[in-house]
Amino acid sequence: MEQHPQILEHPTVPQHGVTQSWGSERALLAPVPGTEDIGFPGDLSAASTRQLRMLCNRTYQLLDMDHPAPELRERYDALMEELGRRELQAGNRGNVDDAREKFRDNALFSRFELYRNGVMAGYVQYDMRGGDVHLLHAVIDPRFRRLGLEPVLMQAVLLNAHRRRLAVVPYCPEAQDFLRDHPQFLSLIPAKQRRRFKQLVAARGAAADRDRR
Repeated sequence: MEQHPQILEHPTVPQHGVTQSWGSERALLAPVPGTEDIGFPGDLSAASTRQLRMLCNRTYQLLDMDHPAPELRERYDALMEELGRRELQAGNRGNVDDAREKFRDNALFSRFELYRNGVMAGYVQYDMRGGDVHLLHAVIDPRFRRLGLEPVLMQAVLLNAHRRRLAVVPYCPEAQDFLRDHPQFLSLIPAKQRRRFKQLVAARGAAADRDRR
């Protein structure tokens, strides 16, 4: 059976024999683009959600360079906040039963919890390592699975990490799947872990393609 990497490399593991990446060479050979080079809109509320996601993807790619433009982080934060606001609005729109989701960080049990109408619908167990939060596994109560609350929980976890300036290491498959489908959050993963994560996603995609043949 072909083996694929199942976990990401721990950020504290020392790296030996590190060579300069192609991205680093490119950063030295070409001028560093700023936000004006990628068409950053003056009014984010006037842009479509699709445009914001595409712009967010281009921005985090620029942030991954060795010498990103100083204003990129501020602009990326603004994009994340606008996308988060829109997704929360979409999630709360049209709830005829007036249901409410509430998210909280339960530090005592080291888990992020999602409540629906006062009942815990699911949680993500985590381990805090300095400025990194390791997402270990996710649980959704079977009674709430048909409501599609797993992405709501994962989005709340990542937005919480973003606001607290925490790096995210996604060990659990649920977090990995969400990040694969929502690349605007990939910059929360440390750069070295991010490269490993992309390799993991590519390997899983190739394996899925082979299984469908």
